[in-house]
Amino acid sequence: METLTNTVMCRVLGPIEIEIGGVMIDLRAPRQRQLLAVLSFAAGSSVPNEVLAEHLWGHAALDQPGANVRVVVHRLRAALGPHSGRLLQLDRCGYRLLLTPEQTDRGQFTELVGAGMRALADGRAAEAVETLRGSLALWRGQPWGELGDSPELLGARTKLLELRELAIEELQAARLASGDTAAAVAALSEAVIQAPYRERRWELLIVALFRSGRQADALAELRKVRRLLMTEVGVEPGPALRDLERRLLDHDPGLLLRDMSACAASDRASGTLVRGFRAYPAARQAS
Repeated sequence: METLTNTVMCRVLGPIEIEIGGVMIDLRAPRQRQLLAVLSFAAGSSVPNEVLAEHLWGHAALDQPGANVRVVVHRLRAALGPHSGRLLQLDRCGYRLLLTPEQTDRGQFTELVGAGMRALADGRAAEAVETLRGSLALWRGQPWGELGDSPELLGARTKLLELRELAIEELQAARLASGDTAAAVAALSEAVIQAPYRERRWELLIVALFRSGRQADALAELRKVRRLLMTEVGVEPGPALRDLERRLLDHDPGLLLRDMSACAASDRASGTLVRGFRAYPAARQAS
């Protein structure tokens, strides 16, 4: 028999959703969705009534936060059905949503990106492509769009968005390493438009063009990114792009090898992958 742990999925990488036993729960009331979003954001930690009320009503309900929150909690429990007592719990600090990282798309995304980048660094390019594609397929929109822009939320959202940007780039590095140069060129040509100041994208695009036999186009992209950075940001390209320019001008045959790895990006992302996401500091949880 399947346990509750295996049948619940909460999705926050886009509009908030929760699925139980393969059935999508209908959360029609905006405050039910907001409450679920706050609790899922807390990642299993208790959230005090005062914090929940502030997210749900601003300061209007702070004179009696407990009573107001209990009404919304009751309605959310009714929507969740018979399993709500095991999912949504009250303790001495507040309410918490009992979900493991595997029961959230946020947790699955973080794990898949880490696995994909490790596979690429280990030379398993085809596996990295599939894993990173799977991670990006989980995204449907902005995380926790139901909530405001508190410092805690902005920090966690920024980490997730940065990890997504890395996944986009290392997916193309994996495609290059697997020999799928045409797909990499197409994706990277769009990616540099979406985030023109991320030099990793330009580096991968230039290598992909070179490997496609388009050396003139590769050099043109190098000139373009140099001009962009100098004109709009006032900085020289970083060491990776400068080294790539030298290798292109020297016709370095090593650029034709499938040696683009995720090592540098893995180092940059290690803090994001390891630190995880804590919605409320311990002192605030105990309040």
